[in-house]
Amino acid sequence: MYNIILVDDERLTLDTLANYIDWEQMSCRVVATASNGRDAWSKIEAMQPDILITDVKMPVMDGIELCKQVHTRFPNIQIVFLSGYNEFDYACAALQHGACGYLLKPVDHEELTATMRMVRQRCEEQKNRFNSTLLTSGEYLRELLQIGGNLLSGLADEVTTVYNHHLHLPAENKTFYFVFISIDEYSLLAENPLVFDAPSGDFSTVERLEFFIAGLPSYSPGVLTKLRDGQWLFVTKESDRTVFTHWRDQSANAQRWISLFLTDHPQSLLSFTNQWPKMLQTRNQLVAIHGTGLIHDNWENMQAILRKEPFPKTEHLIAAVQQNRRDQVEEWLHDYYDGGLPPGNISQVFVDSVSVFNAVLSAVAANNRPLQQLFENDSKFFERLSLMESMQSMKTHMRQLLSIMMDELEASPVDRHIEIVNEVCNIIQQNYGGVISIDVLAELIYLSPNYLRTIFKDVTGKTLLEYVTQVRMDHACLMLQETNIRIHEIAKQVGYESPSYFGSVFFKRTGLTPNQYRTHAKKRPRS
Repeated sequence: MYNIILVDDERLTLDTLANYIDWEQMSCRVVATASNGRDAWSKIEAMQPDILITDVKMPVMDGIELCKQVHTRFPNIQIVFLSGYNEFDYACAALQHGACGYLLKPVDHEELTATMRMVRQRCEEQKNRFNSTLLTSGEYLRELLQIGGNLLSGLADEVTTVYNHHLHLPAENKTFYFVFISIDEYSLLAENPLVFDAPSGDFSTVERLEFFIAGLPSYSPGVLTKLRDGQWLFVTKESDRTVFTHWRDQSANAQRWISLFLTDHPQSLLSFTNQWPKMLQTRNQLVAIHGTGLIHDNWENMQAILRKEPFPKTEHLIAAVQQNRRDQVEEWLHDYYDGGLPPGNISQVFVDSVSVFNAVLSAVAANNRPLQQLFENDSKFFERLSLMESMQSMKTHMRQLLSIMMDELEASPVDRHIEIVNEVCNIIQQNYGGVISIDVLAELIYLSPNYLRTIFKDVTGKTLLEYVTQVRMDHACLMLQETNIRIHEIAKQVGYESPSYFGSVFFKRTGLTPNQYRTHAKKRPRS
């Protein structure tokens, strides 16, 4: 629908045009009327209609003077003159000042319909030309932000001209307000359509949010340019955080997932393009620390909290998961995600989180096929960790993943203990000749020494020391039977620095000294 303002000092003509013409059938609507040019001008400035239909001769300000002003300030408005037969020459002269047609009084309906058809076509052509200009200015804007305004000042001037024209600002104006709009964690949402307040249908949440953002210029005058997936720049002549907050809060999805970063003072396009890298970096840091759905107009003065303490060790998380110590898991998550950003590339936090989870899964599910299948069947569930922008979202997601893992381990604790003990036994079998302590074994499998002592005794019926001694004595007996290696060398190979202590342990174990055992073994017939 195209908006029309009607102007005529004859009340009857004005009333007839306003109330007795089916404008809707012609895809038009009357938004205001005026009885002289001065009154009309104030309404034109406020409403900026698509079409102006005005009488030529009027008091205070006539149609020609009105036409001059409108054509200078708002060249896109299509103007149609009304005139009587005795004013024909006057009307023809008026066409030279930018009008696109005229109608004779009294207005003939067929003539009006034909004229409006032509006017609508001109409006459509003007709209298409302007849309093409906006698309070109959008390409220029993206190039300015990528390369830097100082190198492309000519492009900046062209874009500024388009913005002034669209926002009905004076040609000499050089400054605007800028609003950076982003859909936080865009990739995550694209993978996982969520439904909150959106209508039913086949659209994902991201698509609904994109439609919502596309409607911003209808809510507040401005030029909206898409920079990349999930990011837009809105250029406007005035900026009010309250207005944008109210717009965003109309949708629960937008309130949760859209962040807005506003410039707090008008500035030139060149000035903004120089400031853009800092705006983008600040947005990324603040979303990473505080989460999604932010609104800031003082972001220039905000400093990201950088990490001072080192990240907690992955081994401690593995041990806590294996022991089903949820309080220790929560403490580890807090230390990891609430300690501030590390210096450098913040995206590394999320890449590292995926590595941490894979390490936990590898250690915990090494011999647990059901647990492996659980995450293999829903691999995207934890791969999304690398797609998140917020450390708080990452923390929540990791908590959920680790909780699922611990629930699965808790459902079959005996089987899991057997797996752990078997792993410990294999380590002992391969390293019986070296120094083996409970602390070393516990560290190798990411368990606490006390927890390892308990489950080992539960599964084997032996203490760890008893099992290590058994393995060493079994290998010593084998070497005494099958080799001529001296006893003090055998003692050293099975982990005893003192031959006498080895002999004492061997006697308690077999009831014979090592020499007696070798003598008896060689007397036994071989099978």
